[in-house]
Amino acid sequence: MKKLTHIIIIFLLILSGCRKDNQSDKINSDIIIKLFETVDSTQRSLQVNCWTENQYECSNYEIGKMFSISSDKIVIDFNGIIRSDFCLTSTGPASTTIDLGSLSNGNYDLEIQVEGKKSVGLLIVTPDFYAINLDKPRQLQIKFSPLIRVPDNTIWGTIGYASSSYSAMAQTFIDSLQYFGATPGSYLPGDYNYFEINSSGQIISPSNGGGYYFAQSYIFNYAENTSTLKTLVNNYGHNSGDTLSIILYTTKGEIFRSWMH
Repeated sequence: MKKLTHIIIIFLLILSGCRKDNQSDKINSDIIIKLFETVDSTQRSLQVNCWTENQYECSNYEIGKMFSISSDKIVIDFNGIIRSDFCLTSTGPASTTIDLGSLSNGNYDLEIQVEGKKSVGLLIVTPDFYAINLDKPRQLQIKFSPLIRVPDNTIWGTIGYASSSYSAMAQTFIDSLQYFGATPGSYLPGDYNYFEINSSGQIISPSNGGGYYFAQSYIFNYAENTSTLKTLVNNYGHNSGDTLSIILYTTKGEIFRSWMH
C-alpha cells in the first residue's frame, strides 16, 4: 500500500510540473494576422489566423479575444495571453483563430485593438480576393494580404516521385486529367493559402519537393463529376506501385491521395 501511495505522489508531482494556472498575461509583442478561406461543399468561410511574434514556454497558450460582426463593420479586441491548464512543453507563439463566416462582397469597416491600442481600416471582400488595409497598424503585422480566392470548380495538387526518370509518368497523370475534362484556367498571381501562383500564372511546385526528391504541381478547372478523379488517382496508385505519390484537392473540400508505399 505504501508503494502505491509513493507512486501516486510521484505522478502528481510530475503532473504539477506540466500544469499551469489558467491566468492571463498582457500581450507584449506584435500579433501576426493571416487570412485563410476554408473551401468545402457547403460554403466558404473566412478565418483570421492570429499568433504572437513572441514565443512562449508552452505552445498551447491562447490569445484572449472578443469580436463582433455587423452588416458593414467588424470589431476585434485582443486582450491577454491565456495560459492553458496543461503545458505542451515545446515552445511556440500564443495563437487564436477568428471565424468570420461567409461574408458578402463589399468593404467592411475594420477595428482591431491590442491591449487597448486601436488600429482602423478596411476588410475588402471581392469575388477574387480578401484584403486587410489598416491606416496605421499598432502592435499588428498583416501577412500575405491580399489573399486570392480559389475559383469554383478548381482542382489542384502535387505528384511526388523519387527519381527524375519518373517525370514522364507524372506527366501522363496530368494528361489523363485533361483527357477526362480538366482544362487550363486563368489564375491571378499571388498567395491562395493552399498554393501560390507565379507572375506567369503557373502554380508553384513546393521548393522542398513536398517531402520527395522531385515534385510536379498542377492546377485546372474541372466541372465534371469528381468521382472520376477519385477513380483515376486510385488507379494510378495501384498501377504505379511505389513510383508516384499523388494528391489531388477540389473546391468541394475533397482530398484524393495515392501515397508511395
